Amino acid sequence: MPNRCVHIDGQEIWISRSVTVLPVLFFIVGSKGYVPLGKRGDGMPDERGKWALPGGYLDYNETTGEAAIRETWEELGLNLLQLQDDYRCLGSLDQPYHVFSQPIRKQNVTLRFPLMFFLESKAELPKLQPQVSKDEVLQAQWFSLEKALTMALAFNHEVVMQHCLDTYYKGYYDGQSILIPGSE
Repeated sequence: MPNRCVHIDGQEIWISRSVTVLPVLFFIVGSKGYVPLGKRGDGMPDERGKWALPGGYLDYNETTGEAAIRETWEELGLNLLQLQDDYRCLGSLDQPYHVFSQPIRKQNVTLRFPLMFFLESKAELPKLQPQVSKDEVLQAQWFSLEKALTMALAFNHEVVMQHCLDTYYKGYYDGQSILIPGSE
């Protein structure tokens, strides 16, 4: 059954779209953190014009890791598998670090996948180039981690990023720079 929305008695009900994936991406250049965000376009049902992490609904016949890879490619133009080959990566596409469930929302479950990529201190951040229409992602841009954590992002993604840093990456971020594991 394809993903679809039906309206029953004035309520919007999603069929086969109860799970979303949310890659929580951090890129470290030297000891400075950066976050790639996409600005939600006018064709989106919620949070138009706000910056957000990539993510979206799990498609029928797709694993959650495949969905995270697809959403990141579509919304930012970043190939997560290639990035994992090119850079040291701390995190997983196999298992989410956090499962968030709030059935009163459009989706019942959000699976958060942590990925922290470590680039050389002089390296340039990968180019961002959304693969979807501007109605979905108006533009993509890099933000310093410090700035991204203070922004009012769509779906409270600034809170999601801070939660990821405080739990999965506990001890790696001191509020200004990343403490790189193994460099003490």
